[in-house]
Amino acid sequence: MKKGQEIKAMLTNVNNDAENKSDYIVRLKNLEVVENEHDYFPALKYEDYQTRLTDNSVLNLANRLGMGTSYISKCMPFQSLVSYNLNHWIRNNKDKGLMLRNNQDKTRAILSDRYKRIDCKDVANSTLDRLMDMGAELKYSYYDGDDMNITAVLPKLEGEVVKGDVVQGGITITNSEIGNGSLIIKPFIYRLVCTNGMVAPTYLNQFYAKHVGKMLINTEDDEQWKSIVEKMQQQLELVSNPEVFQENLMRLQQATDETITSHGIVQLAKKQGVSDDERAGIFERLNHYLGEEFAVSKYELANAVTNLANDENKSDQRARFLQELGGMIIFSNNPARARI
Repeated sequence: MKKGQEIKAMLTNVNNDAENKSDYIVRLKNLEVVENEHDYFPALKYEDYQTRLTDNSVLNLANRLGMGTSYISKCMPFQSLVSYNLNHWIRNNKDKGLMLRNNQDKTRAILSDRYKRIDCKDVANSTLDRLMDMGAELKYSYYDGDDMNITAVLPKLEGEVVKGDVVQGGITITNSEIGNGSLIIKPFIYRLVCTNGMVAPTYLNQFYAKHVGKMLINTEDDEQWKSIVEKMQQQLELVSNPEVFQENLMRLQQATDETITSHGIVQLAKKQGVSDDERAGIFERLNHYLGEEFAVSKYELANAVTNLANDENKSDQRARFLQELGGMIIFSNNPARARI
């Protein structure tokens, strides 16, 4: 697996960031997008405040206005064009409540006033304590101010896929504060021989909490996150159930006898959005080259894909994609038709 961030430093950053974050419920008609000569992105004016926009908050606002993101993305290099289009759509939309998620003078997200806040600080502090109580070993942590990934293994959940090829069961937790994803807990499989990590698909014992709740008028009175954190801690126990691990181990063992051809790999890569360079990297890890005709087991292919996720030049999001793709190859009956 990738090295990731040192867990204590990550947790310090999570808690420190929380002190500088604030949320506001505003009316759409009170917003105005203005050019900002000191930044790449325009600024947002509301009431007596002005904050910097980001690529994410610009796309959020475009979605909230019903204009989509494709056109506004093309306008990004030109602040005047971005400002003109967003203001035009603000004027021609019905008024509604929105949540601004700010970090000091930056608006990092513009979301619905029904957005349920489940913040990384609350997730990290509660899950890390629980994981330590369970005897877990942290393998990967990542936090960029908005999105978070914590992955741990439980050494007590251990078994052999084939002789000498030992895997351990674990837990992976991801969360986004800016609308990029739900709070999700999934089983994780860690291969000791090459430190590959694989995420089991969404239908296998996952916990999935959407950021959708009741309409908010005042964010200070919002405590919806508390019930979610309680359910999340309960789910940690379920995901770490030895029976769940044994079921996953059995499926890994079966995958060693299931084959896929080189043509099937090419088709899978195309349908799942694997880049040409990544596809070449997968073939290289299988000790073959593009254009060769051969067949390998699904287990070998999944390990080639997840090993590619270990590259330090992969972003956290891309590494996660490859880990999930590896899991889908193992657990889906027809991975070429499935879509992550």
